[in-house]
Amino acid sequence: MSTNTEFRTCPTTGLKVDLAAEKLIKANAVAAVIFLAIGGLFGLLVALTRWPEVHLLPADWFYLALTAHGLDVLLVWIIFFEMAVLYFASAILLNSRIAAPRWAWTGFALMLVGALMTNVVVLQGGSSVMFTSYVPLKAEPGFYLGIILFAVGALIGCFVFFGTLVVARRERTYKGSIPLVTFGALTAAIIAVFTIASGAIILIPTLLWSVGLVSNIDPLLYKTIWWAMGHTSQQINVSAHVAISVSYTHLTLPTTCRVGRWGWAGEG
Repeated sequence: MSTNTEFRTCPTTGLKVDLAAEKLIKANAVAAVIFLAIGGLFGLLVALTRWPEVHLLPADWFYLALTAHGLDVLLVWIIFFEMAVLYFASAILLNSRIAAPRWAWTGFALMLVGALMTNVVVLQGGSSVMFTSYVPLKAEPGFYLGIILFAVGALIGCFVFFGTLVVARRERTYKGSIPLVTFGALTAAIIAVFTIASGAIILIPTLLWSVGLVSNIDPLLYKTIWWAMGHTSQQINVSAHVAISVSYTHLTLPTTCRVGRWGWAGEG
């Protein structure tokens, strides 16, 4: 066990909590809620515009708000929260130190910068291409760059999660197989790697297209590869939701039930 790692004991669950992991969980969870609120605000503007008696926004502002709403609600807040879930399901539930906390903070910083960059570019008015950003609709280069930075940060977080599983196994912080909660998070992380790779395959050439370095992006090819990212991202959500539900049930069940049904970390 690293001598530089600081822990505390949770008074409710008795779990050993890595303080670095705890800070990362809080940072990602707070960022998730903030972007959910921002996305919700844009969604409210969209709803008030679609309400015939109000019709709040003109057409250009409507599609601007709809683009920002889709990005923040369907991508940004969900993945920030899932990063918090990954760190909780690995470092905390396995009584382990988190692997490479500096890399985890780097990933968080890239996600935050990317999310803010994309939102700012959308608000500037030249990137109202909706969440799907289908070509030949062309956004400003910062729109694609922001999403790519966000995706790279999320990918770093996934690899920190994988590394933490390796650390926990090597340092024997738990017995037997990993808990069901952690297995659900592992499933989500594996799908996330495929999702991010699919996004990179199509968004990087699209970024080059937006700056004029690539002459053409085939619309059908774009849609096919983009939805390899879009559909699998929903499977990340399913896996993460199941893991969160099991985690809540686990923490509220009596200890004897936890051991028999869920295999709590460290209990065999």
